[in-house]
Amino acid sequence: MVDLDPRMSRPTEPNAISPEPIFQMATSYWVSKALMTAVEMDLFTKLKNTSRKLSLEELQSLMQLESRPADIFATALASLGLLKVEKRGTDTISKTEHTAEDDRLFSNSELADTFLVKEQESYMGDIIAMFDKRLYKAWDKLIESLKTNKPIPLNEGGNAESLFRKAIAGNNQPPPSAEIQQIQSFTNAMYGISVGPALALSRTIDFSKRNRMMDIGGGSGVYAIEVVKAHHNMSAIVIDLEPVCQIANQYIKKFGLENRIKTKSLDIFNQDLPNDCDVAFLSFILHDYNELKNRSLVQKIFDSLPEGGIIIISEWLLNDEKTGPISSALMGLNMMIETEGGRGYTFVEIHKMLKDTGFIDIQKHTLAGPASIVVGH
Repeated sequence: MVDLDPRMSRPTEPNAISPEPIFQMATSYWVSKALMTAVEMDLFTKLKNTSRKLSLEELQSLMQLESRPADIFATALASLGLLKVEKRGTDTISKTEHTAEDDRLFSNSELADTFLVKEQESYMGDIIAMFDKRLYKAWDKLIESLKTNKPIPLNEGGNAESLFRKAIAGNNQPPPSAEIQQIQSFTNAMYGISVGPALALSRTIDFSKRNRMMDIGGGSGVYAIEVVKAHHNMSAIVIDLEPVCQIANQYIKKFGLENRIKTKSLDIFNQDLPNDCDVAFLSFILHDYNELKNRSLVQKIFDSLPEGGIIIISEWLLNDEKTGPISSALMGLNMMIETEGGRGYTFVEIHKMLKDTGFIDIQKHTLAGPASIVVGH
């Protein structure tokens, strides 16, 4: 006997290759857009603030939807593990019992409570909103980027690199306010997804014999904050563009670390780096640029560090065969859309950059999620 695959017009043998992976790839946008829409509604924060489980009718009112879309959307979010569903008067839903009256009660899942409620430090809604409003439309033009070897224009959702270039004031003129707002929104968005890796960095590296870290392109300062919080011997300086430093200062003040973490606005490629740090840290910097530009930056870092200093590079590394991981490989496609020369790198490629510059004892460590760090001395 053979089973009839509902998506195929012919029977499939038991050991035949399934088209399911292709189908999942083709429909993945269903998942991302459902998530993005729930975040745009601020559904999970509103549901958390009710402090109770809601019936479908109450959830419908909370979402300000009619009955049919409320039911369909709630079912979709529950299937994705974002809403927890219980049966009225019980802890679980019977898989066999069915009544005409909808007796479901809805609350946030633990996943949604942790990452999709605004009051949480680990809130990811800002970056999800950025993916939705900016990158979603840019990815629709991926074929253009591939064929031209150029990023998608900024006004079409891509080319974040040009956004940051505009923020480098020329002729003593500040960047336009629209660019400042976009840069600061991006910086805030990156904070939530960086807390976990920043905590992991503070625990993975032995900072006990170190003194001061420069966080190059440090964004919100989240890595400097977590390292300094965990190690009382450490201080730090967050290096980025002025609009970004303004956001970093807000986070630094929030944690009461103004005396131990400073910010400095400079162009990392065209201005001197500090020479009073024994740790140089870069997170998601190398993938923004081509190898030649990265080598020039690594050389500047080497020249600025004292004897015994270390460089720490955090990236979503490709494996050495360049067959994955998926998240790292797709990040490379995102760099096609966003940058002039950025791409993903393997450990072997970064190891060679560091070794050619003069770094020794180069090691790789897993950090958190898809992120790894490369450490050179």
